[in-house]
Amino acid sequence: MRLRNGIFSLAALGVCIAPSVVLAQGTQDAAELANGEAQYQLFCAECHEGALLEAPQRAAFDFYTPGRIVEALESGSMATSGMALTREEKRNIAYFLSGERFDESRTETVSFSCEATRGENAPLTQPVAWNGWGGQSTNTRHQAGESILNKSNVDQLKLKWAFAMPDTTRSRSQPVVTPEVTFVGSQEGTIYALDNANGCPSWTFSADAEVRGAIYVDADDQGIPETLLFGDFAGSAYAVNAQTGELNWKREVHEHPQATLTGSVVAHGDTLVVPVSSLEVLLAARVGYSCCTFRGALVAISISTGEELWRTYTTDEPRPTILSSAGVQQYGPSGAPIWSSPTIDAERNLVYAGTGENYSSPANDYSDAVLAMDIDTGEIVWSAQLTKDDAWNGACSRNTPNCPEEDGPDYDIGAAPILTRDENGRQVILVGQKSGMVYALDPANDGALIWEQRAGSGGTMGGIHYGMSASAEKLFVGVSDLPTNNPYNIGPAHPGIHALSLSTGEVLWRNDLPNQCEEGPFLCWPGISAAVSSTTDLVFAGGLDGILRAFDTDDGSILWETNTRQSFGLRNGIQATGGSIESDGPVIVNGQVFITSGYEKWGEAPGNVVLVYSLNGE
Repeated sequence: MRLRNGIFSLAALGVCIAPSVVLAQGTQDAAELANGEAQYQLFCAECHEGALLEAPQRAAFDFYTPGRIVEALESGSMATSGMALTREEKRNIAYFLSGERFDESRTETVSFSCEATRGENAPLTQPVAWNGWGGQSTNTRHQAGESILNKSNVDQLKLKWAFAMPDTTRSRSQPVVTPEVTFVGSQEGTIYALDNANGCPSWTFSADAEVRGAIYVDADDQGIPETLLFGDFAGSAYAVNAQTGELNWKREVHEHPQATLTGSVVAHGDTLVVPVSSLEVLLAARVGYSCCTFRGALVAISISTGEELWRTYTTDEPRPTILSSAGVQQYGPSGAPIWSSPTIDAERNLVYAGTGENYSSPANDYSDAVLAMDIDTGEIVWSAQLTKDDAWNGACSRNTPNCPEEDGPDYDIGAAPILTRDENGRQVILVGQKSGMVYALDPANDGALIWEQRAGSGGTMGGIHYGMSASAEKLFVGVSDLPTNNPYNIGPAHPGIHALSLSTGEVLWRNDLPNQCEEGPFLCWPGISAAVSSTTDLVFAGGLDGILRAFDTDDGSILWETNTRQSFGLRNGIQATGGSIESDGPVIVNGQVFITSGYEKWGEAPGNVVLVYSLNGE
């Protein structure tokens, strides 16, 4: 049984330690050793004790340094399993296997060889220019007021500065920008307040785990940043003083040990809304794992006090169902995680959230759906399910016993819903799905379908992943459509950018991007997995190939591009490298474009940079 502090009972696991090992480890901290052994048994032993021929066997770890083990869990061959572990747990595994602690001194003594021009204690005096995931709480990802960048000068964009994050192989916390500073999270859990003049840190704050989502800035009555709100990969939400980086409060938001926060938080009034997903979908691939018990949830927290106001689950409480073919007890319903940022409808006092698939049978009515909840109470007012009977987990792709009878198709709604008005002034909710489908729902009629359109072939790694952008006339859709989508893809692939009519869904133009990839050690593909962003006449999108492009909103032609998948040399005292642009989209503010680059999962190219482009680099 897993205890609240994350430590397992060795007796319950039936683990015995040889006397020689006990003697060798006699001076080690018992709690760290016990935790490391328990996490190894849960996440690693099945493969490394002989079940998987390709995996190094247990005896091979005698030759590993703790640093090599940590690196494998964070960015190497074991990174998929490592996603389900906290930073501390990875180091405890290394401690257990090697008998030595991982040396953290390099991380702890990192200093940046540059100084912020603002000074550490300089007050923030200007309002946020791009807030949260979508620029504002309706998630349009559109900067209608951008007056500097346009079609005639966008080809003059050049790198202004780059910030390299230490101990990082993926860079996917989308920047949040004010005229003075840029706030961004990191894989190693640090929040940076970067001086917009040169990219040097004004202050930092250390969370317990990776900060994957965008930060939401709560402002005072004059619009000046007051509180930074965000979540970490270990399932905690935070409120931090925007001026100083000091912690106001921290709260765990879910009881499940594998709960995590992947989507960006959003706020309305004094209410912080937190989407909760989990890594149990990966653990289910383990033959001996009892799948599954996580329930997706939306959680509301008081910004001023940190008190939980309400919690709404996306499934009923799981109950025992059947035994798997391996004789392991199964549970259901489960899953329906909320991977992406919720969207606020202030007029109706509702919050909209898109859900993912169920992890186990039976599939329920709230998976692959848009849920409308009352902001004050969390009550589900209406739901619009876009794909029925979708139950899937990691066992389905690995042909292990925990795959539910539905076996997919894994059509998560990973993109935040967009609330906007079409060309005729009618309010619509726009939803993109991994199926490759785009939907317009009617918020005035309980989410009734207005139109639907196929933008890509879809699939487990296809379709629309992280986000679309809506201008006053068009919806811009990025499509991934990796060629590894079978068996869930439908029709031809369209990796690239596409424009749809807001009112009808008609395809106005398509730009299936050319494959400019060269052979190398990492996956390279021209598809757009990351969110896209727009101005009145420009669409910006970063590709899995690492190329950041600007498109003409009228016809989709490419007006500018730059390859971020390269070395940027030594920046702020750290080697800076770009890679795949996988999740976070461009942020457009006052003639500048901010983007993160680097993502080492699924064979993609690692990187550790925040990049800022401006006209002529000035």
